Amino acid sequence: MNDEAAELAEAERALEAPGQRRMIAKDELRRADDELRPLVFKAVQAGVSIRRIAAKTGLSTTTVMLWGRG
Repeated sequence: MNDEAAELAEAERALEAPGQRRMIAKDELRRADDELRPLVFKAVQAGVSIRRIAAKTGLSTTTVMLWGRG
């Protein structure tokens, strides 16, 4: 293998582990969002403040407002 091909192969190998961790994290985040969305809606309807929900969930206030609309 020439130097260019070896460098390309090494660059691709270096992406594998962090790429896999990121994909797993994104899947977990999607599952958490699916669980949180109806709870955020209920909390907004119950009168919990947008900022309080955002602080407790790590969501942005914009996301809380959107999810709170249903």
